[in-house]
Amino acid sequence: MHFTAALAHHLQTLAGDLDQGDPDRAEQIALGLTQLSTDVAGTVPSCLAVSLVLARWEADVVLGTLSRADASLTPVLASLAVPLSAFDPGELLVLQAGTPGVFLLLSDDLGGLLGPGHPPIELDAHLQLPPAVTGESLASSLADLRVINQGIGVLLEQGLSPEAAPEELQRRAHHADTTLAVASQVLLDSLPRRAHPR
Repeated sequence: MHFTAALAHHLQTLAGDLDQGDPDRAEQIALGLTQLSTDVAGTVPSCLAVSLVLARWEADVVLGTLSRADASLTPVLASLAVPLSAFDPGELLVLQAGTPGVFLLLSDDLGGLLGPGHPPIELDAHLQLPPAVTGESLASSLADLRVINQGIGVLLEQGLSPEAAPEELQRRAHHADTTLAVASQVLLDSLPRRAHPR
């Protein structure tokens, strides 16, 4: 149960870091993910990878770390996907291992610790290893998410509903044949500059 409480603490920390949306926190998130990977591998020796999956409008953003050097050579036979918060079930922590059933007890313990209001934990739904992620691409992914969130915020301020704002940004990206981040940056760049007091 001690490990389960430590994992719950890691979940809270990662969720808080991601909520900040600050690309400067990429290094802190990467360090937290690496520490979590080390902790999980110490408790679950067959652990192969620990990843964050951030479901976003365009595609999933996967921030991962391999727990073992031979992870890419070992088949994933078990996984545990834990939503980081009750408010955004698209943000998941995914643990993957090479031993079937290795996360069953952890799933039960963690489910009890997180409580009935937390979205359900999924077992064995993520049996493919994530792509390798470098610190540079992690920073870039977080920067893109920040720009997209800012673009959606601008559209909300212009009167679009919370449902319509992401759809409008997606429409603009599709029309321009570009990514959401680029479409969002174009939107942000089109805003009049505010005069800075001297």
